[in-house]
Amino acid sequence: MGTEDSKAQSAKMQNQELRIQERNREIGRVLRESRRHRDITVTTCAELIGTSRRRYAAMERGEATIGLAELEVLVDFLGVPPQRFSHLTEKEASTDQIFVPFTPGEPVKIVFDARK
Repeated sequence: MGTEDSKAQSAKMQNQELRIQERNREIGRVLRESRRHRDITVTTCAELIGTSRRRYAAMERGEATIGLAELEVLVDFLGVPPQRFSHLTEKEASTDQIFVPFTPGEPVKIVFDARK
């Protein structure tokens, strides 16, 4: 791999990392707002998904990633409408990773067109 290819790959990876960090912050913000709106403690949410209070607080700050299963449980428990996350997918059409809004308990259909 040439130096230019290596630099381009490095820049692409850095850009993706920044997008992921931004997305984590946004998801955390939505969870924090919903939790506070319902007057639920950080400890309650942490216990619900089987993690520490410290890690859950980091999730709300966007400093720790949230697994899909954890997010599904939290969204259901906090009553977060799936539309709160829909804007996260609109600007991600050109990336390899997307966040799929969902309704807990409902099937999700994902179709990839590998021809592009």
